[in-house]
Order: sequence, then C-alpha cells, then structure tokens
Amino acid sequence: MDPFDPAIHYGPNDAGVSAFSIAIVVVALLVGSWAFGALYGLISNYLKGNKQNEE
Repeated sequence: MDPFDPAIHYGPNDAGVSAFSIAIVVVALLVGSWAFGALYGLISNYLKGNKQNEE
C-alpha cells in the first residue's frame, strides 16, 4: 500500500475554498473592473467638460 502524499492529493477544497467563494471572487473582480472603468469615464468626461468651458 502506497503512503498518502498530500502534495499529490491536494485540491481547492482542502484549503477551505468552495466553488461559491471562487464564484464570489470572480464576480468581485468583474464588478471592480467595471466600476474602475465607469469612474475613469466619469472623471474623464468631467475634465473634458471643464476644458471646453475654459475656451
């Protein structure tokens, strides 16, 4: 009988990571990147508007 080698038989559930928590991280990354882009667009449009008002 072969001894149990945890390096070979290691999976994400061994570290307490579930499919739900992986999905939450993926959704958080998507929402975070969308929010960053939206904020960048708002700031860019605001600054572009200020430059047009100065002319």
